[in-house]
Amino acid sequence: MSNEKYIGDVRLKGTNPDEDFYYPNNHEAIISREQFQAVQQEKARRSNVVRQDSEVKPAEKMYKLRNSFQ
Repeated sequence: MSNEKYIGDVRLKGTNPDEDFYYPNNHEAIISREQFQAVQQEKARRSNVVRQDSEVKPAEKMYKLRNSFQ
């Protein structure tokens, strides 16, 4: 759920980045902004990448394998 239309906003893309338009509260929202932000935070938490400055790196593994072959 990353589409801003769920919260009533509309983003119109032009042919150039300078021509992009964003209209908040354009129509009735399906979910609240708080719910939308909570979902965005959870998606970021579950993501398998980490963004640092302008770099994107793979995140560390959630579950590290134990060396069971000793």
